[in-house]
Amino acid sequence: MKVSRRSFAAGLAAAVAGVPALLAQHPNTRTGKWRIGHHFWNWDHAWNKGDFLAERLRLTKDTGYEGWEAKPEEIGRPAAEMRAACDALGIECAAIGGDVKPAVDYAHAAGVKIVRTTFPMSENQRWVDHGAERGIIFVVHPHAAPGGTANAVETREDLLRYLEQHPGVYACPDTGHLALCGSDPVQTIRDLGPLCRYIHLKDIRPDRVGKKDGPGEKFCELGTGALDLAGVIRALEAIDYEGWIMVERDSREPDYIKSARNMRATLRQFGY
Repeated sequence: MKVSRRSFAAGLAAAVAGVPALLAQHPNTRTGKWRIGHHFWNWDHAWNKGDFLAERLRLTKDTGYEGWEAKPEEIGRPAAEMRAACDALGIECAAIGGDVKPAVDYAHAAGVKIVRTTFPMSENQRWVDHGAERGIIFVVHPHAAPGGTANAVETREDLLRYLEQHPGVYACPDTGHLALCGSDPVQTIRDLGPLCRYIHLKDIRPDRVGKKDGPGEKFCELGTGALDLAGVIRALEAIDYEGWIMVERDSREPDYIKSARNMRATLRQFGY
């Protein structure tokens, strides 16, 4: 049957008009706004040296991830060499963590745009300006700290306070550490809104929620613990998050390659 140009155009317009309704019925349809990474901390810690960089990059790619994060000393290779190895595989270093100066120097040399670190209020403007000149933003990560640690950033309240005291710095909520220290990761993400520029996605054992100083393992494979993963995803969608989601386990499984694949499959069930 021959279709006229006018009827074709009308049909196309109707189809396009129906897209929002279709997406509303399937809110987890991938939008392309998120990139999924796998933290180097999940691999064997004996690999935290330059001799194993190529193997870690290959496994990250093979298990379904687009990128990764580590500290310079965990990478163990010069920034230019690391970047060339990533380019050859079609994978990306999403962020560099660690002490501010070595992390910024390494990130700048490697072309990485996110540095996860902290620094005193008195040095805030200096570092924010230093990063901006290099196209780098800083993100702060809440982390359970030993009792009595001064200026620890552990909870939702600590994170919001740090950001208020450090204009120009952004947030990297860690869902596992927030829950461990008694904060709701879902509400924290919603409260952060546009200040959330990076995220560590981590699950927590049910018996450790709100029990920072409890015994035994704290975290577990994504999708197997107490984290409201669906709520986290809805919160990120609600704040129009765009950027990296770095999957982190912390407590390593014996077969960490299988675990990496399992965690990636868990996110795919949500359309990501």
